[in-house]
Amino acid sequence: MAFEIAMPQLGLTMEAGTVLHWLKRVGDTVRKEEPLLEIETDKMAVEVTSDTEGVLLAIVVPEGKAVPVGTVLGWIGQAGEAAPCVPAAAAGVATPRPSAPPPVSAAAEPAAPSGPTGPVRATPAARARARAAGVSLAAVRGTGPEGRVQARDVEGVRARPSPAGAYRDLPVAGARKVIAERLSQSFHGSVPVLLTAEAVVDRAHDLVGQMESDFRAKTGGKIGYLPLIVKAAALALRAHSRLNAHWMGHAIRLFEEIDIGIAVSLDGGLVVPVLRRADRLSLAEIATGVATLADKARTGTLTPAEMEGGTFTVSNLGGHHIGFFMPVINPPQVAILGVGRAAPRPMFRDGQVQALRVLPLSLVFDHRAVDGEPAAAFLDAVKAALEAPYRLLL
Repeated sequence: MAFEIAMPQLGLTMEAGTVLHWLKRVGDTVRKEEPLLEIETDKMAVEVTSDTEGVLLAIVVPEGKAVPVGTVLGWIGQAGEAAPCVPAAAAGVATPRPSAPPPVSAAAEPAAPSGPTGPVRATPAARARARAAGVSLAAVRGTGPEGRVQARDVEGVRARPSPAGAYRDLPVAGARKVIAERLSQSFHGSVPVLLTAEAVVDRAHDLVGQMESDFRAKTGGKIGYLPLIVKAAALALRAHSRLNAHWMGHAIRLFEEIDIGIAVSLDGGLVVPVLRRADRLSLAEIATGVATLADKARTGTLTPAEMEGGTFTVSNLGGHHIGFFMPVINPPQVAILGVGRAAPRPMFRDGQVQALRVLPLSLVFDHRAVDGEPAAAFLDAVKAALEAPYRLLL
């Protein structure tokens, strides 16, 4: 019996995907859970693995073609078995097997490879590094199977400088185009309202300083304010569940689990990996989880499961000199919390002017699903938790 390979739906908002590379050709043996092909979604490139074992009978959708979710991409079955409903031309589609060229020296500028043109075979991690370094994958010789470009192949390759006065146009296509369309849909398809608040975080700053040395010794990483903010938001969502929801059109879907998306900016895009059950995690667990997800996002190694099902999002611009801003809701979620940079400010307290560290908070909510009073109560709860951070340790 033949089994279909279909374009998967990797997230609630995914409508289509592009076949980047077939990692097998017609007639190849396929093992269960072995990578079959690489696709590009609206957010990232991912590998699709096989749900069964057998032989690749046919490739229906060739490389470079975008198709809707659920489209049959190919068939797996037993050797000699005919693939169902596959035109003769499609049954013969196969990816070539180029021989692996010699590795490129990191110190030398590689020449563009000769041979057939078409999509470059590369791992998701290699694509992420090439985007960050401004390197064209077409100029990198891959040392992986069938000449596939690995992340290590990109390291040390220099981006070609542009001549003075030159410019280049970045086509609005692929992930960038879908992101633009989705953000426009979010902004124009909802009723966004912005609320702002300031949290005095001197105590939180002291707590971070006390925890940082132990955390760095155990993990080698930093804590910063973000884990405290995520924990404060998660605890506030327990009491204000109307913001831990999706707008479904016909209903407002309230979630019992609090799964917080952490917006991570990449070169040319934005991804939102999800920290599961954030309200049940300790600060150290949140810090570790956030650091791990951010690292995987930047190296292109996030799995589809790590991108799905967020119920609320935190967008942190605290690494820049940014105060209040208006983040865009990640549909179908109904709210997002924006965090600016904490900075000392003169404030009047206890009868005198003091220099207090202030953290700007920006909450955007969809007024179709949430009214102003519960949204304000949620933001007050986040502010209160950050100003009395011992609550985050209970």
